[in-house]
Amino acid sequence: MKEADISKALGQHLMTLADVPSIVWENKDKPDSVSRPYLVVQMVRVSRKSLDLAGGGGITSRGFMQITIVHELDNWAKPAEELADRIAAHFRKGTKLSENGGTVTVMDSPNVLTALRDESDWRVPIQIDYWAS
Repeated sequence: MKEADISKALGQHLMTLADVPSIVWENKDKPDSVSRPYLVVQMVRVSRKSLDLAGGGGITSRGFMQITIVHELDNWAKPAEELADRIAAHFRKGTKLSENGGTVTVMDSPNVLTALRDESDWRVPIQIDYWAS
């Protein structure tokens, strides 16, 4: 499965979440018109392997989609945490997404990672592990 198809399948699934805030996709700048809260998406590729020794079979890919919620500072953590829980529930373990003849499978329950406070934002990352073939 091509990496672009993996990104597309996972991204399209994210966009089906009701009341999703604006999304800033990887390799794109945040438009000035987008205000907090918003999501930042990054695809992290871990491995790509051929399914057979001769190299004629398909390819499997492993990695994770990281969705970072960018929220206002000094606004309590609860709104960002509630959004993180909704996103995690939307990408349930075992979810299968089809794209261009391949399948992306969510391998584990998503991890809501440690939030961090930077100079102007409260950021909550969510890690969604996948396997694709």
